[in-house]
Amino acid sequence: MSARSTDAEALKATEAWFRRQGVPHLIEDYSTRRDILTRTLPFLITVLALQILLNISLDWPWWANVLSVVGAVAAVTATWMGINALRRRKLLALPDEVGPVEMLVFLLTSPALTGFILGDWESAAFGLLGNALLLLGAYLTVGFGLLPILRWGARRLVRDAKDVLGLFARALPLLLIFVTFLFIAAEVWQMAGTIELERLIAVLGLFALVAAAFLISRLPHELNDLATFERSERVIELVQGTPAAGLGVSPDSLRMDAPLRPAQWTNVGLVVVVALALRVVFVGSLVGVFFLVFGGIAIDLSTVSSWTRSDPRVLLDFPWTGTGLTGELLQVAAFMASFSGFYFTIRVLTDREYRHEFFEDVVGDVRQALAVRAVYLGALAQIEEDRD
Repeated sequence: MSARSTDAEALKATEAWFRRQGVPHLIEDYSTRRDILTRTLPFLITVLALQILLNISLDWPWWANVLSVVGAVAAVTATWMGINALRRRKLLALPDEVGPVEMLVFLLTSPALTGFILGDWESAAFGLLGNALLLLGAYLTVGFGLLPILRWGARRLVRDAKDVLGLFARALPLLLIFVTFLFIAAEVWQMAGTIELERLIAVLGLFALVAAAFLISRLPHELNDLATFERSERVIELVQGTPAAGLGVSPDSLRMDAPLRPAQWTNVGLVVVVALALRVVFVGSLVGVFFLVFGGIAIDLSTVSSWTRSDPRVLLDFPWTGTGLTGELLQVAAFMASFSGFYFTIRVLTDREYRHEFFEDVVGDVRQALAVRAVYLGALAQIEEDRD
Protein backbone atom coordinates (compact mmCIF):
# COMPACT_ATOMS: atom_id res chain seq x y z
CA MET A 1 0.00 0.00 0.00
CA SER A 2 1.43 3.41 -0.97
CA ALA A 3 2.17 6.15 1.57
CA ARG A 4 -0.36 8.43 -0.16
CA SER A 5 -3.20 5.90 0.17
CA THR A 6 -2.21 5.26 3.80
CA ASP A 7 -2.40 9.00 4.52
CA ALA A 8 -5.80 9.22 2.78
CA GLU A 9 -7.18 6.41 4.92
CA ALA A 10 -5.74 8.00 8.07
CA LEU A 11 -7.34 11.33 7.11
CA LYS A 12 -10.75 9.66 6.61
CA ALA A 13 -10.36 7.86 9.92
CA THR A 14 -9.47 11.15 11.63
CA GLU A 15 -12.53 12.88 10.17
CA ALA A 16 -14.73 9.99 11.31
CA TRP A 17 -13.14 10.35 14.76
CA PHE A 18 -14.10 14.04 14.81
CA ARG A 19 -17.72 13.06 14.10
CA ARG A 20 -17.74 10.45 16.87
CA GLN A 21 -16.38 13.02 19.32
CA GLY A 22 -19.17 15.43 18.41
CA VAL A 23 -16.90 18.04 16.76
CA PRO A 24 -17.58 17.57 13.02
CA HIS A 25 -16.89 21.28 12.34
CA LEU A 26 -13.20 20.64 12.97
CA ILE A 27 -13.19 18.89 9.58
CA GLU A 28 -11.84 21.19 6.89
CA ASP A 29 -14.26 22.09 4.09
CA TYR A 30 -17.19 20.93 6.22
CA SER A 31 -20.14 21.82 4.01
CA THR A 32 -23.64 22.72 5.18
CA ARG A 33 -25.16 21.37 1.98
CA ARG A 34 -23.02 18.28 1.44
CA ASP A 35 -22.13 17.18 4.98
CA ILE A 36 -25.12 18.33 7.03
CA LEU A 37 -28.36 18.66 5.10
CA THR A 38 -27.67 15.64 2.88
CA ARG A 39 -27.24 13.44 5.96
CA THR A 40 -30.70 14.50 7.12
CA LEU A 41 -32.27 13.21 3.87
CA PRO A 42 -33.56 9.83 5.23
CA PHE A 43 -35.22 11.64 8.15
CA LEU A 44 -36.78 14.29 5.90
CA ILE A 45 -38.12 11.68 3.44
CA THR A 46 -39.63 9.63 6.30
CA VAL A 47 -41.34 12.68 7.81
CA LEU A 48 -42.67 13.79 4.42
CA ALA A 49 -44.05 10.31 3.68
CA LEU A 50 -45.84 10.19 7.06
CA GLN A 51 -47.29 13.65 6.51
CA ILE A 52 -48.68 12.60 3.13
CA LEU A 53 -50.15 9.36 4.52
CA LEU A 54 -51.75 11.20 7.45
CA ASN A 55 -53.28 13.86 5.22
CA ILE A 56 -56.81 12.61 5.90
CA SER A 57 -60.05 13.92 7.38
CA LEU A 58 -62.06 11.98 9.96
CA ASP A 59 -65.21 13.57 8.55
CA TRP A 60 -64.72 11.89 5.15
CA PRO A 61 -65.59 8.28 4.19
CA TRP A 62 -62.69 5.87 3.93
CA TRP A 63 -62.67 5.80 0.15
CA ALA A 64 -62.40 9.61 0.01
CA ASN A 65 -59.39 9.50 2.31
CA VAL A 66 -57.81 6.79 0.15
CA LEU A 67 -58.34 8.93 -2.95
CA SER A 68 -56.91 11.92 -1.08
CA VAL A 69 -53.72 10.06 -0.18
CA VAL A 70 -53.36 8.57 -3.68
CA GLY A 71 -53.87 11.99 -5.23
CA ALA A 72 -51.34 13.56 -2.88
CA VAL A 73 -48.75 10.88 -3.70
CA ALA A 74 -49.40 11.36 -7.41
CA ALA A 75 -49.04 15.15 -7.13
CA VAL A 76 -45.78 14.93 -5.18
CA THR A 77 -44.40 12.29 -7.55
CA ALA A 78 -45.29 14.37 -10.61
CA THR A 79 -43.67 17.46 -9.06
CA TRP A 80 -40.51 15.54 -8.27
CA MET A 81 -40.35 14.01 -11.74
CA GLY A 82 -40.66 17.49 -13.21
CA ILE A 83 -37.78 18.76 -11.08
CA ASN A 84 -35.62 15.81 -12.12
CA ALA A 85 -36.52 16.37 -15.78
CA LEU A 86 -35.34 19.98 -15.55
CA ARG A 87 -32.12 18.73 -13.96
CA ARG A 88 -31.72 16.05 -16.66
CA ARG A 89 -31.70 13.24 -14.13
CA LYS A 90 -33.63 9.99 -13.91
CA LEU A 91 -37.25 10.88 -13.28
CA LEU A 92 -37.59 9.01 -9.98
CA ALA A 93 -34.02 9.55 -8.74
CA LEU A 94 -33.54 10.71 -5.15
CA PRO A 95 -31.38 13.82 -4.63
CA ASP A 96 -27.65 13.40 -4.08
CA GLU A 97 -27.57 16.61 -2.06
CA VAL A 98 -30.13 18.64 -0.16
CA GLY A 99 -30.27 22.17 -1.51
CA PRO A 100 -32.83 25.00 -1.66
CA VAL A 101 -35.21 23.07 -3.97
CA GLU A 102 -35.27 19.99 -1.75
CA MET A 103 -35.81 22.13 1.36
CA LEU A 104 -38.72 23.95 -0.29
CA VAL A 105 -40.30 20.62 -1.28
CA PHE A 106 -40.08 19.44 2.34
CA LEU A 107 -41.35 22.73 3.78
CA LEU A 108 -44.28 23.29 1.42
CA THR A 109 -45.60 19.85 0.39
CA SER A 110 -47.61 18.93 3.48
CA PRO A 111 -48.96 22.47 4.16
CA ALA A 112 -49.99 22.79 0.48
CA LEU A 113 -51.81 19.45 0.57
CA THR A 114 -53.54 20.39 3.83
CA GLY A 115 -54.66 23.69 2.36
CA PHE A 116 -55.76 22.57 -1.09
CA ILE A 117 -57.19 19.13 -0.26
CA LEU A 118 -58.60 19.66 3.25
CA GLY A 119 -59.19 23.39 2.90
CA ASP A 120 -57.64 24.00 6.33
CA TRP A 121 -55.26 26.89 5.74
CA GLU A 122 -54.80 27.62 9.44
CA SER A 123 -53.44 24.10 9.99
CA ALA A 124 -51.36 24.54 6.85
CA ALA A 125 -49.69 27.62 8.36
CA PHE A 126 -48.91 25.72 11.57
CA GLY A 127 -47.65 22.81 9.45
CA LEU A 128 -45.26 25.12 7.62
CA LEU A 129 -43.92 26.42 10.95
CA GLY A 130 -43.59 22.86 12.25
CA ASN A 131 -41.68 21.76 9.16
CA ALA A 132 -39.34 24.74 9.50
CA LEU A 133 -38.65 23.81 13.14
CA LEU A 134 -38.09 20.16 12.16
CA LEU A 135 -35.64 21.21 9.45
CA LEU A 136 -33.80 23.49 11.89
CA GLY A 137 -33.70 20.74 14.52
CA ALA A 138 -32.36 18.21 12.01
CA TYR A 139 -29.71 20.72 10.88
CA LEU A 140 -28.55 21.42 14.44
CA THR A 141 -28.63 17.74 15.45
CA VAL A 142 -26.56 16.58 12.47
CA GLY A 143 -24.50 19.72 11.89
CA PHE A 144 -23.22 20.02 15.44
CA GLY A 145 -23.17 16.32 16.23
CA LEU A 146 -25.67 16.57 19.10
CA LEU A 147 -26.23 12.81 19.32
CA PRO A 148 -22.48 11.98 19.41
CA ILE A 149 -22.01 14.79 21.96
CA LEU A 150 -24.73 13.32 24.17
CA ARG A 151 -23.23 9.83 23.89
CA TRP A 152 -19.77 11.18 24.68
CA GLY A 153 -21.06 13.23 27.61
CA ALA A 154 -23.01 10.26 29.00
CA ARG A 155 -19.92 8.02 28.78
CA ARG A 156 -17.83 10.66 30.57
CA LEU A 157 -20.49 11.03 33.25
CA VAL A 158 -20.64 7.28 33.90
CA ARG A 159 -16.84 7.08 33.95
CA ASP A 160 -16.43 10.08 36.25
CA ALA A 161 -19.55 9.58 38.41
CA LYS A 162 -17.44 9.01 41.51
CA ASP A 163 -15.55 12.27 41.02
CA VAL A 164 -18.78 14.18 40.35
CA LEU A 165 -20.29 12.75 43.54
CA GLY A 166 -17.17 13.79 45.47
CA LEU A 167 -17.38 17.32 44.12
CA PHE A 168 -21.11 17.35 44.88
CA ALA A 169 -20.47 16.24 48.47
CA ARG A 170 -17.97 19.08 48.98
CA ALA A 171 -19.94 21.80 47.22
CA LEU A 172 -23.47 21.23 48.53
CA PRO A 173 -23.55 20.28 52.24
CA LEU A 174 -24.77 23.67 53.47
CA LEU A 175 -27.25 23.90 50.62
CA LEU A 176 -28.73 20.50 51.49
CA ILE A 177 -29.33 21.66 55.04
CA PHE A 178 -30.96 24.84 53.75
CA VAL A 179 -33.18 23.16 51.14
CA THR A 180 -34.18 20.45 53.62
CA PHE A 181 -35.64 23.11 55.88
CA LEU A 182 -37.27 24.71 52.83
CA PHE A 183 -38.76 21.34 51.92
CA ILE A 184 -40.73 21.18 55.18
CA ALA A 185 -42.00 24.77 54.90
CA ALA A 186 -45.71 25.09 54.18
CA GLU A 187 -45.15 28.13 51.95
CA VAL A 188 -42.96 26.11 49.58
CA TRP A 189 -45.64 23.44 49.26
CA GLN A 190 -48.31 26.09 48.70
CA MET A 191 -46.25 27.61 45.89
CA ALA A 192 -44.42 24.70 44.22
CA GLY A 193 -46.89 21.96 45.13
CA THR A 194 -50.05 23.62 43.88
CA ILE A 195 -48.74 25.65 40.95
CA GLU A 196 -50.03 24.69 37.50
CA LEU A 197 -47.76 22.31 35.62
CA GLU A 198 -47.13 24.84 32.82
CA ARG A 199 -46.01 27.50 35.29
CA LEU A 200 -43.81 25.01 37.16
CA ILE A 201 -42.12 24.05 33.89
CA ALA A 202 -41.61 27.77 33.20
CA VAL A 203 -39.96 28.24 36.62
CA LEU A 204 -37.69 25.22 36.12
CA GLY A 205 -36.86 26.50 32.64
CA LEU A 206 -35.94 29.89 34.10
CA PHE A 207 -33.45 28.25 36.48
CA ALA A 208 -31.97 26.30 33.56
CA LEU A 209 -31.84 29.36 31.30
CA VAL A 210 -30.02 31.54 33.85
CA ALA A 211 -27.57 28.74 34.68
CA ALA A 212 -26.89 28.13 30.96
CA ALA A 213 -26.38 31.85 30.32
CA PHE A 214 -23.93 32.06 33.21
CA LEU A 215 -22.07 28.99 31.98
CA ILE A 216 -21.88 30.25 28.39
CA SER A 217 -20.61 33.63 29.57
CA ARG A 218 -17.69 31.84 31.27
CA LEU A 219 -16.77 29.68 28.28
CA PRO A 220 -14.54 32.15 26.37
CA HIS A 221 -12.40 32.60 29.48
CA GLU A 222 -12.22 28.88 30.24
CA LEU A 223 -11.56 27.77 26.65
CA ASN A 224 -9.33 30.66 25.59
CA ASP A 225 -6.06 28.70 25.70
CA LEU A 226 -7.30 25.31 24.53
CA ALA A 227 -6.77 25.87 20.79
CA THR A 228 -3.07 26.78 21.01
CA PHE A 229 -0.17 24.60 22.08
CA GLU A 230 3.29 25.78 23.06
CA ARG A 231 5.15 22.50 22.54
CA SER A 232 4.85 19.97 19.73
CA GLU A 233 5.66 17.21 22.22
CA ARG A 234 2.42 17.95 24.04
CA VAL A 235 0.45 17.60 20.78
CA ILE A 236 2.12 14.28 19.94
CA GLU A 237 1.36 13.04 23.44
CA LEU A 238 -2.31 13.99 23.25
CA VAL A 239 -2.97 12.34 19.86
CA GLN A 240 -1.71 8.94 20.90
CA GLY A 241 -4.50 6.39 20.61
CA THR A 242 -6.34 8.40 17.94
CA PRO A 243 -6.30 7.95 14.14
CA ALA A 244 -4.19 11.13 13.86
CA ALA A 245 -1.25 9.24 15.35
CA GLY A 246 -0.94 7.42 12.03
CA LEU A 247 -0.72 10.55 9.88
CA GLY A 248 3.05 10.75 10.19
CA VAL A 249 3.23 14.55 10.41
CA SER A 250 6.61 16.03 11.31
CA PRO A 251 6.70 18.28 14.43
CA ASP A 252 7.60 21.29 12.27
CA SER A 253 4.40 20.86 10.22
CA LEU A 254 1.98 20.85 13.14
CA ARG A 255 -0.58 23.69 13.01
CA MET A 256 -0.52 24.44 16.73
CA ASP A 257 -1.76 28.02 16.48
CA ALA A 258 -4.40 27.70 13.74
CA PRO A 259 -7.36 29.90 14.77
CA LEU A 260 -10.80 28.39 15.09
CA ARG A 261 -13.61 29.69 12.92
CA PRO A 262 -16.84 30.86 14.64
CA ALA A 263 -18.69 27.63 13.77
CA GLN A 264 -15.80 25.61 15.19
CA TRP A 265 -15.79 27.62 18.43
CA THR A 266 -19.55 27.07 18.65
CA ASN A 267 -19.12 23.32 18.14
CA VAL A 268 -16.35 23.05 20.75
CA GLY A 269 -18.29 25.20 23.21
CA LEU A 270 -21.41 23.06 22.69
CA VAL A 271 -19.44 19.94 23.63
CA VAL A 272 -18.40 21.54 26.91
CA VAL A 273 -21.87 22.96 27.66
CA VAL A 274 -23.63 19.62 27.05
CA ALA A 275 -21.11 17.66 29.12
CA LEU A 276 -21.37 20.08 32.04
CA ALA A 277 -25.17 20.24 31.72
CA LEU A 278 -25.37 16.43 32.02
CA ARG A 279 -23.39 16.65 35.26
CA VAL A 280 -25.65 19.34 36.64
CA VAL A 281 -28.74 17.30 35.70
CA PHE A 282 -27.15 14.29 37.43
CA VAL A 283 -26.58 16.30 40.62
CA GLY A 284 -30.07 17.81 40.52
CA SER A 285 -31.61 14.37 39.96
CA LEU A 286 -29.86 13.04 43.06
CA VAL A 287 -31.34 15.85 45.12
CA GLY A 288 -34.79 15.23 43.61
CA VAL A 289 -34.66 11.50 44.39
CA PHE A 290 -33.54 12.24 47.95
CA PHE A 291 -36.54 14.50 48.57
CA LEU A 292 -38.93 12.03 46.93
CA VAL A 293 -37.76 9.30 49.33
CA PHE A 294 -37.66 11.67 52.30
CA GLY A 295 -41.14 13.03 51.57
CA GLY A 296 -42.56 9.58 50.95
CA ILE A 297 -41.31 8.45 54.37
CA ALA A 298 -41.72 11.51 56.58
CA ILE A 299 -44.67 13.56 55.28
CA ASP A 300 -48.11 12.01 55.63
CA LEU A 301 -51.09 12.83 53.47
CA SER A 302 -52.83 14.87 56.15
CA THR A 303 -49.78 17.12 56.42
CA VAL A 304 -49.71 17.59 52.65
CA SER A 305 -53.41 18.52 52.76
CA SER A 306 -52.77 21.00 55.59
CA TRP A 307 -49.81 22.63 53.83
CA THR A 308 -51.44 22.91 50.41
CA ARG A 309 -54.97 23.61 51.74
CA SER A 310 -56.39 21.07 49.31
CA ASP A 311 -56.81 17.34 48.94
CA PRO A 312 -53.52 15.74 47.82
CA ARG A 313 -53.33 14.13 44.38
CA VAL A 314 -52.30 10.63 45.46
CA LEU A 315 -50.40 8.72 42.78
CA LEU A 316 -49.21 5.84 44.96
CA ASP A 317 -50.66 5.21 48.42
CA PHE A 318 -48.69 3.67 51.32
CA PRO A 319 -51.63 2.85 53.65
CA TRP A 320 -49.47 1.19 56.31
CA THR A 321 -47.58 4.46 56.91
CA GLY A 322 -50.22 7.06 56.11
CA THR A 323 -47.94 8.52 53.47
CA GLY A 324 -47.76 8.23 49.71
CA LEU A 325 -46.38 9.55 46.47
CA THR A 326 -48.40 12.62 45.53
CA GLY A 327 -48.40 15.06 42.65
CA GLU A 328 -47.54 17.81 45.13
CA LEU A 329 -44.49 15.87 46.36
CA LEU A 330 -43.28 15.36 42.79
CA GLN A 331 -43.60 19.08 42.03
CA VAL A 332 -41.84 20.20 45.22
CA ALA A 333 -39.04 17.66 44.69
CA ALA A 334 -38.61 18.87 41.10
CA PHE A 335 -38.42 22.49 42.33
CA MET A 336 -35.79 21.58 44.94
CA ALA A 337 -33.79 19.59 42.38
CA SER A 338 -33.82 22.48 39.90
CA PHE A 339 -32.83 25.01 42.55
CA SER A 340 -29.99 22.77 43.75
CA GLY A 341 -28.70 22.25 40.20
CA PHE A 342 -28.80 26.02 39.68
CA TYR A 343 -26.84 26.60 42.90
CA PHE A 344 -24.33 23.87 42.03
CA THR A 345 -23.67 25.46 38.63
CA ILE A 346 -23.05 28.91 40.11
CA ARG A 347 -20.90 27.51 42.90
CA VAL A 348 -18.53 25.47 40.76
CA LEU A 349 -18.14 28.32 38.25
CA THR A 350 -17.33 30.99 40.83
CA ASP A 351 -15.16 29.00 43.25
CA ARG A 352 -11.60 28.71 41.90
CA GLU A 353 -10.96 25.22 43.30
CA TYR A 354 -14.25 23.74 42.16
CA ARG A 355 -14.10 25.48 38.78
CA HIS A 356 -10.69 24.03 37.95
CA GLU A 357 -11.75 20.51 38.92
CA PHE A 358 -15.16 20.80 37.26
CA PHE A 359 -13.78 22.04 33.94
CA GLU A 360 -10.62 19.94 33.77
CA ASP A 361 -12.64 16.72 33.81
CA VAL A 362 -14.47 17.85 30.67
CA VAL A 363 -12.02 19.97 28.68
CA GLY A 364 -9.39 17.22 28.63
CA ASP A 365 -11.13 15.48 25.74
CA VAL A 366 -11.71 18.82 24.01
CA ARG A 367 -8.00 19.61 24.30
CA GLN A 368 -7.25 16.22 22.72
CA ALA A 369 -9.64 16.96 19.83
CA LEU A 370 -7.87 20.27 19.19
CA ALA A 371 -4.48 18.53 19.30
CA VAL A 372 -5.79 16.05 16.70
CA ARG A 373 -6.86 19.05 14.63
CA ALA A 374 -3.31 20.47 14.77
CA VAL A 375 -1.94 17.20 13.36
CA TYR A 376 -4.80 16.89 10.86
CA LEU A 377 -4.23 20.39 9.47
CA GLY A 378 -0.50 19.68 9.25
CA ALA A 379 -1.21 16.53 7.24
CA LEU A 380 -3.48 18.44 4.85
CA ALA A 381 -0.76 21.09 4.39
CA GLN A 382 1.84 18.41 3.63
CA ILE A 383 -0.45 16.84 1.03
CA GLU A 384 -0.87 20.23 -0.67
CA GLU A 385 2.89 20.76 -0.70
CA ASP A 386 3.42 17.31 -2.23
CA ARG A 387 0.90 18.14 -4.97
CA ASP A 388 2.69 21.39 -5.78
